[in-house]
Amino acid sequence: MNVEIKHKLNTLCTGTSSDFVAFAQVNERNHAIHWNYVVGNLNQRYKHMVGKSGKGLSGTVLRFGRIIIVDQNTPNYEKTRLEYPIMLAENLYSAIAVPVYFKEKIGGILLVASRSLRAYTPNQISDITTAAEDFASLYYNEKP
Repeated sequence: MNVEIKHKLNTLCTGTSSDFVAFAQVNERNHAIHWNYVVGNLNQRYKHMVGKSGKGLSGTVLRFGRIIIVDQNTPNYEKTRLEYPIMLAENLYSAIAVPVYFKEKIGGILLVASRSLRAYTPNQISDITTAAEDFASLYYNEKP
């Protein structure tokens, strides 16, 4: 399973001209968020990050259940970017975080990001959303 997930993340990274793609799983019991699968990372700091609902980029997605986009069109961009530890740790300037639903609950977060300031196109956003749906089937259908 790890090979398939890594392949899908690599394909998404290349297909969106991004630098970093990650999947975070949400713990059902305590709603803690851990980045389980990452491609394009510069360091290992993501392994020590534990997100909580409403905190950080992944926590905001978990809390509101919708796509969060941080890019050059985001109001108060610099301040907003500094509120997200994953963006600081990996030197990311633009990001899209998408909820990954499993059994009508958010089971994970898919993050696609770039180390340059840019705006993702509507087609890229659509591709990322579709990838999140595909990722849900791949990841959760293979779980024991």
